[in-house]
Amino acid sequence: MIKIQFLLKRPNEKQESLEYITIAEPKIDKSQKFTWGYRYVCETYYSDINKYNSPPIWGINPIDILCLASENAKIHLQRLIKDGYTISEVETKEPWKLEKLSDTFIKDRINEVKNNPNISQEDKEKILEGMNKVII
Repeated sequence: MIKIQFLLKRPNEKQESLEYITIAEPKIDKSQKFTWGYRYVCETYYSDINKYNSPPIWGINPIDILCLASENAKIHLQRLIKDGYTISEVETKEPWKLEKLSDTFIKDRINEVKNNPNISQEDKEKILEGMNKVII
């Protein structure tokens, strides 16, 4: 499990709140078996103001899933910055250096998933669904 803590300050407010993102350990999903074996599944939980949890991420190996989960976390934080929130380090209260989420960044990531020949169509649909929920 990976837990990322940060201070989140809403626009036009002085008080910060301690928030976190938790990326669960990738596990084998035994509910479906494919010709090449089982898929791995990983869940990401957000504690911020939206109380949003992303849909699970599936893939054929745990490393790819962790990369996708961390990319979703980054997109989520960038969306908060775009909405005017300030994200800071817990101990030093120094602001994190994250670029704002741009429309071209989103389109590039979606195209990467759509054009990846190593991801099945079913997995592409689930990944894109998860990305859309994080971005909205």
